Amino acid sequence: MTLGVTLGVKHFRIRPPGLLVRVALALAAVGLPPVLIATAGLVRINREALYEQVLHTHIVAARSAADRAGALLGARDALAQSAAGSPELADPGSPRAQEFLARSLHEWTGLGVLAVAVVNAAGEEVVRAQVRGEGERVAAALRAGTGLAVFATGAGAGGPPVLRFAAPLPQGAGSLVLVCDSAPLAELVRPEELDTQAQLLLASRGGKVVAGSVASLAGLPPALVKTALSGKISGAGRFQIKGRKGKRTVLAAYFPLPDTDWVALSLQPAEIAEAVAARLRRQTAYGLGAALLLIGCLSALAWATLVRPIRELAAAQRSLVGAGGSSGAPRGEAGDEISDLRRTFELLRRSLTDRRALDNTFLGRYQVIEALGTGAMGAVFRGWDPRLQRPVALKTIKLAGVLETERRKELITTLTREAVTVARLNHPNVVAVYDLEDAPETAFIAMELVDGMTLEALLGRRRKLRPDEVILLGAAIARGLAAAHARDIVHRDVKPANVLLGKDGSIKVSDFGIAGFMAASAQEGDTIFGTPGYLPPESLRGGAHGKPGDLFSLGVVLYTCLAGAMPFGGGDANDLLRATLFGPIRPLGRSVPDLPPELETLIGVLLEREVKLRPSSAEAVAAELDRMAAARGARWALDPGAEDARATAAEPFKAQWVATSRFDRPRTEM
Repeated sequence: MTLGVTLGVKHFRIRPPGLLVRVALALAAVGLPPVLIATAGLVRINREALYEQVLHTHIVAARSAADRAGALLGARDALAQSAAGSPELADPGSPRAQEFLARSLHEWTGLGVLAVAVVNAAGEEVVRAQVRGEGERVAAALRAGTGLAVFATGAGAGGPPVLRFAAPLPQGAGSLVLVCDSAPLAELVRPEELDTQAQLLLASRGGKVVAGSVASLAGLPPALVKTALSGKISGAGRFQIKGRKGKRTVLAAYFPLPDTDWVALSLQPAEIAEAVAARLRRQTAYGLGAALLLIGCLSALAWATLVRPIRELAAAQRSLVGAGGSSGAPRGEAGDEISDLRRTFELLRRSLTDRRALDNTFLGRYQVIEALGTGAMGAVFRGWDPRLQRPVALKTIKLAGVLETERRKELITTLTREAVTVARLNHPNVVAVYDLEDAPETAFIAMELVDGMTLEALLGRRRKLRPDEVILLGAAIARGLAAAHARDIVHRDVKPANVLLGKDGSIKVSDFGIAGFMAASAQEGDTIFGTPGYLPPESLRGGAHGKPGDLFSLGVVLYTCLAGAMPFGGGDANDLLRATLFGPIRPLGRSVPDLPPELETLIGVLLEREVKLRPSSAEAVAAELDRMAAARGARWALDPGAEDARATAAEPFKAQWVATSRFDRPRTEM
């Protein structure tokens, strides 16, 4: 190729998102908004708003408990009032009155009535009807006094508390007393709408607990007890109480029962409300995480069932038309699988059209089957030799710039001489040349078709090779160079693209002498032919590219195979050329920890900038690499996982082994 630097303007544009990104965004658009809305709502809940919400809940609970308790007491009081006005009680001691009380008790048992009794104006019991086994509790309630609705603790009877209701008899003859079980009242202070740690209770203004989960008001904030038991107002607020761990905040609401001296209280510690909010936040976070995980799982499923098959299809199509590798990664716009698939369909259509045109195309006697690649020197085609019935590779060489007939004839003669010399090599590590023909505006060489890939393609797939592979690869290339150098043929362009790796394990060097021919065909000037980074320093200084120059290029190839990068860094071609002449060499040991020291020494000697410090010949390099391969038992195959991989690419090693390295000498720094 011709060295030069071309400056241009880079054009940037936003690439569309890939199919997988689109799927993930669609899933997120469907699944995340509800969770995010709930999350945002919880985040907005601050401490004050949380307290207000909890207090509102307790206000509702206290009012509801007061209403239900008032309804229960009112219903029992209504029974007492209606019974007291019955004519059967005109004579409380008569059999008729006793029968009325027994009948009423039987009817009211389902309402929790334990006894119905009549007492005279002095409070003495006249007659009583009671449930069997409740005598002690009933007697204690009757001794508690008189009043509209009196709560009897039943402490003296040793039983649970009861309710006592009294209604006056006509003409001041006494009172009718109902004694009822307090169990229905206890059920009213266990509502399901409150947290399990919240408290709902009924208390009398005298400071006694009527019903609830606590037996005493002593554990409640004093300010709350004082305000609530006043019985004048209802309300809610935050109250402080001293505890073992310091002051605690209690959220409470209170509501008085009408026509009684009772108060309903609903309360809970503030930290419980905060814990509830924290739990809700955690649950929301778990929900958000679960939604993201579900989106990730569905995206992975979309990748496996949709995106990857599309990429593989596009890659297969590119492979068919020679526009890309076989990997699943698109080579079009990154991540845009649909556009990439659309482009590959277009490439496939064009390829089929070109293939039909090539079926009728011949170079000389050779039929052109398909295009394999193009470059600065020309193009390479897969061809067919109908005379010898074998496949060939057809390499065209551009001559359109050579206008003078005499000069053209001279160059064709030079190229023919080079081709004849290479054709006589007949070496397993050199691509065989079959024929050379001169056509209008171009010349082409028919050569051996190697079924496999270039070393450049292998490095593009794997980036690095193992040291054993590099030793065998270098030995094969060095043997091919040694065979050419023995006939005074200098390659002048040793690089990975000119090393062919066959599926049968063969390693062959191609394009011998073509770089020299292109240099000879150039017009007058300072043009240098070769590949930046692989050109030896003496060529860059204007000197000749001889056999030692091929060895320098071989050193660059081996270094690149091991490190995955060239030994001389550079941002562009000019920087690379300056680094080749003056820059330091990156140490191999940093990127290749298991590198054999003798291989590192050999590569360092091959990369010497002074010609006289490089190995004496390619044959010596091949012998040294063969010795390393034999000592390590190295094996080679194009596919590293292939079974029964053989040691060499062509024939078994035939070089004379040497005991020590002939290249173990210090390098000179420039």
